[in-house]
Amino acid sequence: MPLSSPGLGSNLDVNSIVSQLMSLERAPLTALAKKEAAFQAKISAIGSLQGALSALQTAATSLIPTPGTTPLQKFSSFRTVVGDATIATATTSSSAVAGNYTLEVTQIAKQHSIVSASGASTPFSGVDGTLPTGGTLTITLDTLPAGTTPTKTTDVTIAAGATPEQVRDAINGASAGISAVVINGTAGKQLVLTSESAGSNQFITLSGVAGLAYDPSAVPAPLTDPFVQSQAAQGSAFKLNGIAVTATTNTVTTAIDGVTLTLLKGPELPATSLTTTVAISKDTSSLTAGVNSLVKAINEFNSTAGSLGSYDAATRKAGPLNGDSTLRSAQNAVRSALSTVPADLASATLQRLADIGVVLQKDGKLTVDASKLNKALGDDLPGVAKLVSSYGTAVKAATDTLIGSGGLLPARSDGLNASIKSLDKQSEAISSRLTQIEARYRRQFTSLDTLISGMTKTSAFLQQQLASLPNLNNQGS
Repeated sequence: MPLSSPGLGSNLDVNSIVSQLMSLERAPLTALAKKEAAFQAKISAIGSLQGALSALQTAATSLIPTPGTTPLQKFSSFRTVVGDATIATATTSSSAVAGNYTLEVTQIAKQHSIVSASGASTPFSGVDGTLPTGGTLTITLDTLPAGTTPTKTTDVTIAAGATPEQVRDAINGASAGISAVVINGTAGKQLVLTSESAGSNQFITLSGVAGLAYDPSAVPAPLTDPFVQSQAAQGSAFKLNGIAVTATTNTVTTAIDGVTLTLLKGPELPATSLTTTVAISKDTSSLTAGVNSLVKAINEFNSTAGSLGSYDAATRKAGPLNGDSTLRSAQNAVRSALSTVPADLASATLQRLADIGVVLQKDGKLTVDASKLNKALGDDLPGVAKLVSSYGTAVKAATDTLIGSGGLLPARSDGLNASIKSLDKQSEAISSRLTQIEARYRRQFTSLDTLISGMTKTSAFLQQQLASLPNLNNQGS
């Protein structure tokens, strides 16, 4: 098949002509592309606005008490400082009261520990140092006298002929609240049992197996008691501001309302006590941090919204959401939540954020007057807590309607995405039509090229024929 090039025979630049015609035909496609780019820019801008609103929503949510909790309970925390942290620690609940205490520890709680006897009294008197008779060993942790108020009771199966190690393993595997070890000393193997917790309710009592029986409250003690007490269980004793207090364990929850004291160290002879201080003060840092976080989120939202809706007269450039109703609705919703006094504050002394030091600056940004906020916290902590939680609830409700499921901004994004899909379909249809148009143009200009080429050849032939005719004027002379 011979090669052909459009315009080769007629000197017409067919490719250039078709290209210019198609540029005109593509104008609608270019317009659609510009529309899609504008929609994409709006979607991106709405995403930025949603991000700012999401941060504001998070800040507002952090100010709202959980169900069943009052604003004061949410923000009523206390700070405890123990002068000597090696002696004790202290934690507080919302029911604590600020105060300063002198803590004098005279005794800390201790674990109960018993060790099997050696020699003729050893329970492991069987062949090769084994337990002659087994059975069900009942282990009880109790206060004295034993059997009155047992803390924990556990049954453990002990095999006849068990070695000290086998007894140890059986006890440790029963989660009885005691630990067992075997010490191989100069007197042979001895079984040591120790309560896992310290306290006067941790006395170990053993029964059910004759060779392993032990009752610390038995008076008089058996002549051949298979166990000897190496450390008695005991509770703690201390004084708070000179008032004597005793407790079962080293963790004390009843001495001061809302305060848990944990004693860590007691006196060692010749000392009879260890003294330190416990200071409990109100801690409003979480409330202050919450207010600052809310103000920061509001300022960032306003900054983002302002940038998206801006217009620069000098450059004639507008933000992607300039004049957009969605942006105005979002700004109005947040502004209304902050400027409208919540219904539950209608009769309150503190009603507006300005009452606790949230001030509007000349540049339009909010700032927190720390001194005014601290004064409000000192004068009326319940009122500040209620105000902050009320505005947190209002702002969260506003952001929920904007960015929550089915909210204004997600709906707007969905609408823009639907518009882009519609534009894509239109573009596909136009592109298909342009392919047909270009093909038609090329057919038409190819035909014209062929026609002109033929006419050119005919003209050249005629000129050649005319040039070969005799000169009639010369013949006549």
